[in-house]
Amino acid sequence: MQAIFSGSGQGRGGAQPRFSSYEFDDETEPSSAPDRVFLNSLDLSKKRGINSLRRFSRILAVTVLIGVMLTTVVGFSEINPILEHHTDKGSSGTGTSPPVRTPRALAPSFYAVSNVPEARVSSNESYTGMIATYSDDFTIVQIAYSQGTAGNLPDIAKVTDTQSSNYTRSASASPGVAENFWEQVWTGRASRTSSTNITVSPDWFTCQKPCVASIIITMTIGRYRGVAGVGSSTSIAPSTSSTSQSVNVTPTQANSMLVELLSHGAYSGCGIDAPQPDAGQISRNCFTATTERTELFDHSVSATQTYTESYSWAQVEVQRGIYLELKGNSVGA
Repeated sequence: MQAIFSGSGQGRGGAQPRFSSYEFDDETEPSSAPDRVFLNSLDLSKKRGINSLRRFSRILAVTVLIGVMLTTVVGFSEINPILEHHTDKGSSGTGTSPPVRTPRALAPSFYAVSNVPEARVSSNESYTGMIATYSDDFTIVQIAYSQGTAGNLPDIAKVTDTQSSNYTRSASASPGVAENFWEQVWTGRASRTSSTNITVSPDWFTCQKPCVASIIITMTIGRYRGVAGVGSSTSIAPSTSSTSQSVNVTPTQANSMLVELLSHGAYSGCGIDAPQPDAGQISRNCFTATTERTELFDHSVSATQTYTESYSWAQVEVQRGIYLELKGNSVGA
């Protein structure tokens, strides 16, 4: 293609007209403009491609982030029911958490009984007997004493043993210090397996005047196992003699044990005049001294209801009675 630009005019001095012409070669110069257009288009395409990749990368990153967030939320929603199931006390739900066991009590068991011979104890003296124990034996010390001479009976100040154990008075049965017969029960726990001396110390210092110059005393020690402690207690100390004894006892715990500790006159041997307990009561011991007889019965109970404990004798006697509930240790069901 040729482009011719021409001009005409009259020059000075009659000079001939001059023509100027510019020619563009089809194969060289004219092709540079389309090349620039093509390069510009290519650059624009590259830019658009890069921008598209960037947008795609951003979309992909957002998608991955959303997926991670959804996975986390779903994961917590799966864990949360498990946590709720673990705090549900095992009452509902399906999972691998172990069932929650409800504690229950096991009734204590009788182990052994020992009788300390009767003795006369003078004023300002104490009374001691030796027994064998196993570690953690729950010990019931039944003390029965009467006047050695005329006067008021002293109370018991303390009961101790050589294992450095202090005993607690659980019950006392007496119509008054002026009466001739007093029964007390003290309880403690053995600290080791060995022989031990249990010492009963009367409170001679505060004895109401006129105080007796001596007492006649005996002691029976019962040993039980699986005892958590003493629950309820009931005492009976009639001011008149009779041929029977009956009390109502309400335990505080199911599967506990009721222990009946009786003392009364001793006009004959235990085998001739043993009390006749209600069905279910077990005779554990009967000891006849010169002035007192001590007897030990027990039976387990299954519910916290009121139980009537009744005994009878063949003859009218002065009598005392102490009834203790021994609570059992709690274990998983």
